[in-house]
Amino acid sequence: MTRNIEVLVVGAGPTGLTLALELARRGVPYLVTEKSAGPAIGSRGKGLQPRSLEVLDDLGVIDEILANGETGLPLRLHQGHTLSVELATAAGTGARPGVPYPDLVLLPEWRVEKVLRDRLAELGGEVLYGAGLASFQQDADGVTAVLENGETVHARYLVGCDGGHSTVRRQLGATMDGRTHDDQYFLVGDVTIDGLRDDAAYAWFGDDGGYLAVSPLPNADGAWQYQANVVPGPDGSVPDPTLDIFRELFAARSGRTDVTLTEATWLSRYRFNARMVEHYRHGRVFLAGDAAHVHSPAGGQGMNTGIQDAYNLGWKLAAVLDGAPGALLDSYDAERIPVAAEVLAGSSRGFESVFALRGARRFLRDHLIFPLVKRPAIMSRLLAKTNQLAIAYPDSPLTVTEDSRHGSPRAGDRAPDARGITADGAPVRLFDITRGTHWTVLGFGAETAGLLRELQATHGAYVRACLVVDSGPADFPTMLAGPEAGRLFRAHPGTLVLIRPDGYLALRATSARTVDDYLARTLSPAAAPATA
Repeated sequence: MTRNIEVLVVGAGPTGLTLALELARRGVPYLVTEKSAGPAIGSRGKGLQPRSLEVLDDLGVIDEILANGETGLPLRLHQGHTLSVELATAAGTGARPGVPYPDLVLLPEWRVEKVLRDRLAELGGEVLYGAGLASFQQDADGVTAVLENGETVHARYLVGCDGGHSTVRRQLGATMDGRTHDDQYFLVGDVTIDGLRDDAAYAWFGDDGGYLAVSPLPNADGAWQYQANVVPGPDGSVPDPTLDIFRELFAARSGRTDVTLTEATWLSRYRFNARMVEHYRHGRVFLAGDAAHVHSPAGGQGMNTGIQDAYNLGWKLAAVLDGAPGALLDSYDAERIPVAAEVLAGSSRGFESVFALRGARRFLRDHLIFPLVKRPAIMSRLLAKTNQLAIAYPDSPLTVTEDSRHGSPRAGDRAPDARGITADGAPVRLFDITRGTHWTVLGFGAETAGLLRELQATHGAYVRACLVVDSGPADFPTMLAGPEAGRLFRAHPGTLVLIRPDGYLALRATSARTVDDYLARTLSPAAAPATA
C-alpha cells in the first residue's frame, strides 16, 4: 500500500518541524518522518536569534518560546583561571520601533522542537518516528520514497531536513564543499553542575589553547550545556565523550575544585565544519537546514538558518501546489544560498578568531579581540552582526527593483514591525496584521483606500489590505493608525508596499496595477507550466 501526500518532510528537527507547520497551516497534506525512535534530548543549538523569533511569532509559538527561554544571560570570560570580563549578551533596552525581539533567546534545541511539535499537534499533525528514509526515486510527476519501516510514500515534493549526515543529500549525490577544521575536536553534552552560579554562562581560554564553556539551560531540570576542545594525540586518537573526561577537563581548565559534574543526559563529539551544497533544489527534491549547510557554532547561526530555510520554502511549496508557476520554487535557491554562504564565511571567521590554537590569530585574539569586546559598543555591534535582521533578497527573481532614492527598507528587505492603533483605538502591531499565510499590501495615506479596495476585490483570497494613516479614524476594514509605520518604511502618502508571506518586501509602488500585475505573474494558475 502506498501513502499519497503532497510533501514528504524527512527529519523532525527545528527545520523539518518549521516546514511542517508552514504546510499544516496552509492545509497542504504532508508527512514528517524521523529516523530516531523519538524526540531528540540534546541541547545542540541553544540560541534563537531575533529574526527567528519573528518567524516563530508568525507561526504562533512566540509566547511559549519566550516563556521557556531566557534573555540577557551574561558571559563570564576567563583567560587562564582569571576572570577577564563579564560580557553582556543583550542590548538591555527591550523592544524598539521596528524590532519587537531585539535579543537572543537562550533555549535548548530540544525544547524548541517540543514547542514546534506541540503547535503541530494543535493543527492536527504528528511526526512518524522510527521511519527514516531508505530510498527514493523522482520523475516528472513526483517522488516515490521507501521508508525504513517498509512503508512506501508518493509525494509531489520531498524535502530533506535530515541534518549533516543527510540520507537525502547522499542519495542525490550532492556534495558539500568547504572546510573541516581537523586540528581539534569538540566534546559537548548536557550535564548537571553543582557549585557554579547559574546567573551567567562561563568560558575559559587557556594558555595552552584549551577551551571550556558551560552555560545553564533554562527550564531543563538543572542541565548545563558543556563544550571543550581536545587536540588529537600523535596517533590521531581523540578521547570519547564521557562524564569522567568532562570532569577532568573542567577541573584543569577552570581551576575550580569546588564544582562537581554529576548526571549527563547527552554526550557527543564533533569537528567544526563549514560546508554547503551547490544547489538546494534537485528537481522535486529540496535540501534545507544542516542537510544543505553546516556551520561552526560561532555566532549561533545553524539552527536559525535552518528555521529560516524552511520558512522561505514552505509558502512557496504551498503556492505552487495551489497552482502558482513552478518557477516560484527556483527562488528558494536564489534567495537562501547567498544567505548560507555569508553565514558560513562569518562563522568560519569567528571560529578562526576565537579558537585559534597558535600563531598570529591566537595573538590577535588574546591581545586585540578580547580587550575590544570589553567595550559595550563593540559587543553591541558584534551581537547586531548575528541577529539576522539584515538578511535580504535584493537580487531575488521575486524582488522588483525600485528607484534607489528610496530609503530602507527597499524591496527585498525584511519588513519592520510598527506599532499603532486600529480604527477602534485598540493597540495593534503590523506583525499582528501580517501574521498568517497571506500576502499583505500596505497603503500609506487615506488616498490609497480606493487602490486597496481594488486589490482586495481581485486578490482577497490570499491578500490582506491594510490602510496606514498617521491618525484615525478612517473608513477601511484593516487599519494601522500612527506615525511609526510611515517613518519606519519611509513611505510618502500614496505609496503601496507589498509584503510577502515570509515578511519580506516584494515591491513598492504607487499604482494598484503594478501590485496586481506582480501578484498575477507570481501566483496566477494561468502562468503555471504543465510540469508544475
